[in-house]
Amino acid sequence: MKNLRFGILITSVAVIGLTGLSLRENKAEVNLTANEYKVLTVQGRIIFEQTGKDMQRGDLYVTGTPLNFTSTTDRAAIINDVNGRYVLSSSKGKLKVLPAANNVSSRGGALLNIVDLKNHFSDRYLVLGRSKIQLSPESFPMSDSKFFYLTYEHNGEQINKKLSFETDNLILDATEIFKIDGNPIPVTEKLMTLYYKGDKTYKINSFTPVFADEKELKEEVSILLETINEKTNADKMNEVTAYLNEFYGNPAKENLAAWLKAEFGIE
Repeated sequence: MKNLRFGILITSVAVIGLTGLSLRENKAEVNLTANEYKVLTVQGRIIFEQTGKDMQRGDLYVTGTPLNFTSTTDRAAIINDVNGRYVLSSSKGKLKVLPAANNVSSRGGALLNIVDLKNHFSDRYLVLGRSKIQLSPESFPMSDSKFFYLTYEHNGEQINKKLSFETDNLILDATEIFKIDGNPIPVTEKLMTLYYKGDKTYKINSFTPVFADEKELKEEVSILLETINEKTNADKMNEVTAYLNEFYGNPAKENLAAWLKAEFGIE
């Protein structure tokens, strides 16, 4: 297989050739070299051609091993402490290795009006645990008669789901949202529309809430943090945010901060 080469940015721009890929035993304390990467996550199915084994989170991977992608949407995040994070994918049967996106934006700040709400609830929205979003009580008072609700489709039927609140905080909770007539339904990614019912009903926006498996997410972030252990907490926060944005969705800043503090002691 031809050597795969791509550019990386360390302190200055340099081109590093990625040579022979091989699968090695996963060891938690392995010291990675420039062409060895830990697999953070795999979306879809990627198979090591030589062994026939599926690539999995935590695999140690050295550049050059032939890979089989089962679809054009398959991709994997890989990382090491020398080159940083990259994304493996396939285009027209050829392996692509691209630098990971560096989008460290998150949804934060006071939500004072409908424009703020539209900007906040848009695109893919990562929800971590039981998420709380603080709203302006003057603009969006919440009570039994004034509340937010989501609509989505399930088995051809439109579901209207009233959302809970605590004081001025709107609550997003998968166990509450994915429940119909008291019975839980599978938690899946689907387009939903947010409304506010006050003196009249306002449509806020359509977006896709993403409720990731938190056990798996914690394992992925653990691998990432182990690789960048020497960085500052601020840099760690940025690295985690960029990773989540690219593979899951944009989280609310306050909820991400609370999750990282609770799970990893980062603040």
